[in-house]
Amino acid sequence: MEENKNIEKKMITAEELDAITGGVDGWAGLYEGPWKTVCNLKTGWLALRTAPAYDYTNEIGQLYNGDAVQICGNASGNGYIWVYSPKLNKSGWVNAGYVG
Repeated sequence: MEENKNIEKKMITAEELDAITGGVDGWAGLYEGPWKTVCNLKTGWLALRTAPAYDYTNEIGQLYNGDAVQICGNASGNGYIWVYSPKLNKSGWVNAGYVG
């Protein structure tokens, strides 16, 4: 089988990822990545967000130390990763520094 060398690779935007995954609720169609846990939180919670940036209006859930998440992507380039939370039955962006 011949390899196609003309495939262009590009980063997708949060909006494009949202369209692919069917929104922030559920995870149909997402890449099945490794399972990790939320860790290293000194106080409070890790916010699950609709966009890969801090903004109090984009918080859609709260995760705590020990909560399981599935890594689905890391397209933000600014320290955020796309995860699925079975606890919340939602997918969204979290700060990668608190997932391990």
